[in-house]
Amino acid sequence: MMNTITNLSPEFSRRRFLGVSGVLVLGASLPVRRALAQTPAGTFEPSLFLAMDGQGTVRVTVHRSEMGQGIRTALTQIVADELDADWSRVEVVQAQGDVKYGDQNTDGSRSITQNYDRLRAAGASARLMLRQAAANRWNVKVDDVAAANHEVVHAASSRRLGYGELATEAGLLPVPENAPLKKESEHRYIGKPVIHVDAGDIARGKGTFGADYAVPNMATAVVIRCPWLGGGVKSIANKPMNEPGLVAIETLDAAPSAGPLFAPLGGVGVVAEDTWTAMRIAQGLDIEWTGSPNQTFNSDELRQALRDAVAKPGTPVPGSEKGDVDAVFAAGGTELSATYETPFLSHAPMEPPVAVADVTEERCVLHAPLQDPQSARPLIAAQAGLTPDKVEVTPTLLGGAFGRKSKPDFALEAVELSKRVKRPVRVQWLREDDIRHDYLHASSAQHHRAVIDDEGKPTAWLQRSAFPSITTVFAAQAVQPAPWELEMGFSNLPYSVENQRMESTGIRPGARVGWLRSVCNIFHAFSANVFADEMASAVGRDSIEHRLALIPASGKLKQPGQPAPPGHELDFGRLRHVIERVRKLSDWDKPRPEGVGLGFAVHHSFRSYVATVLEASMDNGRPSVSNAYVVLDCGTYVNPDTCVAQMEGAVVFGLSLSLYGDISMKDGAVVQSNFHDYPMLRIAEAPATKVELVPSQGRLPAGVGEPGVPPVAPALSNALFAATGTRHRTLPIRT
Repeated sequence: MMNTITNLSPEFSRRRFLGVSGVLVLGASLPVRRALAQTPAGTFEPSLFLAMDGQGTVRVTVHRSEMGQGIRTALTQIVADELDADWSRVEVVQAQGDVKYGDQNTDGSRSITQNYDRLRAAGASARLMLRQAAANRWNVKVDDVAAANHEVVHAASSRRLGYGELATEAGLLPVPENAPLKKESEHRYIGKPVIHVDAGDIARGKGTFGADYAVPNMATAVVIRCPWLGGGVKSIANKPMNEPGLVAIETLDAAPSAGPLFAPLGGVGVVAEDTWTAMRIAQGLDIEWTGSPNQTFNSDELRQALRDAVAKPGTPVPGSEKGDVDAVFAAGGTELSATYETPFLSHAPMEPPVAVADVTEERCVLHAPLQDPQSARPLIAAQAGLTPDKVEVTPTLLGGAFGRKSKPDFALEAVELSKRVKRPVRVQWLREDDIRHDYLHASSAQHHRAVIDDEGKPTAWLQRSAFPSITTVFAAQAVQPAPWELEMGFSNLPYSVENQRMESTGIRPGARVGWLRSVCNIFHAFSANVFADEMASAVGRDSIEHRLALIPASGKLKQPGQPAPPGHELDFGRLRHVIERVRKLSDWDKPRPEGVGLGFAVHHSFRSYVATVLEASMDNGRPSVSNAYVVLDCGTYVNPDTCVAQMEGAVVFGLSLSLYGDISMKDGAVVQSNFHDYPMLRIAEAPATKVELVPSQGRLPAGVGEPGVPPVAPALSNALFAATGTRHRTLPIRT
């Protein structure tokens, strides 16, 4: 009897092939962090679709945003691999923001982690159904036919059928439950280098980024915003009326300090027929602003408040205390203590925020470089005075984001101005707008105190962390850091310490703070890795040997608070392995010339393990990094070239923050404005970088976009200490 395909479980039964006009469609159900909306029939919409037409063209709808990290390529690789598709016949379709897709938030380095298994299942189910359709036509068993490179083949009779020829018949079959997945050795695209699907268009200038998108009758707006948070427009002394090309000058009210979520700042929007006219008029306005409690905010005072906070007891991290730290300190011994500081940081993507909105009484259509078009949709609907079903949100390509473009305040500005002038409007932020009105990465202070033995191992370790919590984005009155912020390299250190206590303190900022690439891992990894290096140095021990001595030989970390998902616990063996590999990759034990030092750091974040060594020296009084060595263990990886590129980019990003990143505020306003006073690392400063990927060995996939950043700053600090004997505990490191 011919083999049959069984129906799926009730949760998956809605995900079926639809045989309509020769088209084969498969939806993959994805786990989501938010509840999915239900259709009137009470079923869930799928979160990603695989479609194939009668010509065999495969279309993969990608529900995550592309910002150079290669996610449109990687998600498509997963589906195409299990489908056994011909890559040249696969097209990528960008999804709009819609609850039917499940979680669309492209941050947290979790796009592959969340979608890998289910996208494989989607491709495998489609492949099995195509085989079944061919077997039915030939009246043979499905086990006697095989799929390969966009065809189904019956080897015994040498018959073959293209996927397109089978699309209609396959679409009439039920979706199989637990379709067999390929073995790792059978993968054609997973784990293989594939050029990004957008690379050709971007290289030819055809890729559509936010500022590239245009519609007929579109005006351009530039907004002048109040320098301090919470201020609004009091008056405009020189409001022009009849300037050529001027469409309107609109006052935007200041959002109340308690919300709404991602609300635009108070300011004046100048709407004109072209960008230059809008810029020229906007920059010439004489605006008097209303006051705000934040008008007197100064970052130097915050930095002092952070130092004061970690100099005294904070709130203990629940479940983190071990032994009796105070008793060990009271008993005396070799004691070390140090305080580490990091400033406010700006995302500063190459592409400043931009959005195009077309609002009518019936609909709102928005195109913008958004990281989370789905979460933006109800906010846009509220701003437009519409229901979400009347709103279309389509993400363009993102010219960098680093977390900034998951906050859609700039899109809401475009919606408001389009609604007022009753025509499409593009709101274009200038570089100065982006740096002065960012959701800043929080400034922080970290204090470490330890008693160490003769081998530099801590017998007692007190850690304190103080910073403005980014939970203020969602709850303006929040102060204390959230547990998940502390789990970013603070409450989950992987070291064996018998007596340990961790304390945190929150401080309310006078500026907008938000998440930036790697989030709290940046300052937590900096302090922990440099302090560990100081322990080793205090007893004259090699830094890597010392670190390996602190990490258990095997086992997994039992962290306080929320346990890690099964398969993603911090594994001591994997952490030790990346350390040992980077030691070899960097020729760590090879002597360097006088004045040249090696610095080491390791960190586990976003479920991945990264060990980094930098080779650095001082050149005319400035730090110079000649070589970088990085080892990444991210479990199963989809595109190795992308993984390497992300580590290379992380080195540049991390060095930019370490050497130049410093946003200061005076009288409530950001002092910096552009790359002349908030510079990025230049090409001539970038080190030669070697990256090694640890083979997957069948492990679960983990994050790649962010884990490479946290080890960079501490590796630099440690390298400069090795080169000069001067310890750097404050970022940025300028001399």
